[in-house]
Amino acid sequence: MKQLITLLGILFVSSSLTQAQANCQETPPEGLSPIAAYSLFYENFRQGDYDFALKYGKWMACAKPEKLEGNPQFKLEKQYERLVTIYDEIARTKEDPGVRSAHLDTAQTLLNESLELFGDSPESRFDIIFDRGRFYQQNYDYIEDGLQKAYADYATLFEINPERAIDMGDGYYLRQALGNLVDKGNKEKAQALIDIVKPLVDGEKLEYIEEQQQELLGSPEEQIAYFTPIVEENPNDLAAWKALEGAYEETENRQKRKEALIKINELDPTYDSAHQLAELAKGNANYSEAAKYFNEALDRTSSDQDKVQLYLNLADVNINLEKLSVAKGHVQNALKIDPKNGNAYIKMSTIYGAAITQCTSDRKLEAQDRVVYWLVVDYLNRAKKEDPSVTTTVNRQLPNYEAVTPTTEDKFFTLNLENGQEIKVDGSLMPCYSWINESTTVR
Repeated sequence: MKQLITLLGILFVSSSLTQAQANCQETPPEGLSPIAAYSLFYENFRQGDYDFALKYGKWMACAKPEKLEGNPQFKLEKQYERLVTIYDEIARTKEDPGVRSAHLDTAQTLLNESLELFGDSPESRFDIIFDRGRFYQQNYDYIEDGLQKAYADYATLFEINPERAIDMGDGYYLRQALGNLVDKGNKEKAQALIDIVKPLVDGEKLEYIEEQQQELLGSPEEQIAYFTPIVEENPNDLAAWKALEGAYEETENRQKRKEALIKINELDPTYDSAHQLAELAKGNANYSEAAKYFNEALDRTSSDQDKVQLYLNLADVNINLEKLSVAKGHVQNALKIDPKNGNAYIKMSTIYGAAITQCTSDRKLEAQDRVVYWLVVDYLNRAKKEDPSVTTTVNRQLPNYEAVTPTTEDKFFTLNLENGQEIKVDGSLMPCYSWINESTTVR
């Protein structure tokens, strides 16, 4: 407000500029009566004949009549608005930069006078300053520091009526005013504007403010110092928690980042909030917790692509938890959605390979165990058949598994099998493989 008072003082000094113009006259031209001159002014303005309108209307900026006999609807403030439009429109038709600037200077003076004469209420001040800001922005090429003057006017709107200013242009003027202050490194004024508008916004506008807040603060340490007392005072400030989460990630403070993510997931339970927690838990080898959050993410997405990846992630964590039958179920769910997903077939081969490791953890590998490697090879071959993009990965793995499939002696003497014969991998092979319940071919 102090800034606004100073600005008004400056405007008061300049308010006599129009009166001082050499051609300024307080009486209508050609001896016309005020009402006749006004009628010609209005009719030409309405038809877009701005040169003639100016001829019959500029006297009003000198005489400043509060009333006009014969026209009870007359308002001087409205005539100032029209005169500004006229000078602005005429300026656009002038190719000579000097002539164009002269017309724009007069329009600018009229806007400043309007603020002095008619800005006696917050509503009027808001309207005039907004119009002046738009004028500066549209004509910045011909006005010294035109853009900065525009941004300064937009910032002033938030001091006068922040709620109205926030809603205008769906947040456009907020972005212009705050973005400029942050870009210029004007921390004090930018922070003052943030403090005014932050309690009044949500959604994308709040996200923008938080982005600018972080840009303003600079280092993640500064962000942590700023936002920590905010969440202590208001534990439900979602935007502050999000800012802290980003700062903790930059400082590699995993524990604090996790605390922030948990709070974000509580306040705004989305696919992203659960997925980030799941990935963090998985990275910390906390597989039970990862499974919990992957399942939450699964419940919060309608994207088939996301679901397939989540099922494969759930398969991963359950492999690490040695819950192989559960992992298998997740891969099957992924394949129901995308039957040509090569990574899903590779994941199934991984599960069956892990089954052999699990079954032989306290004994040597036997011929029956080697039969399961045929199933592993089956899934690898199916992977590259359905999805050629995984061929390189499969070809790198195949030799390792093919090398441990049943030998000729295993097939004919130990297992009594013939090439081409179908064999079931289930409890009949060994009890520990009962959950697999699939068939493969002797080769």
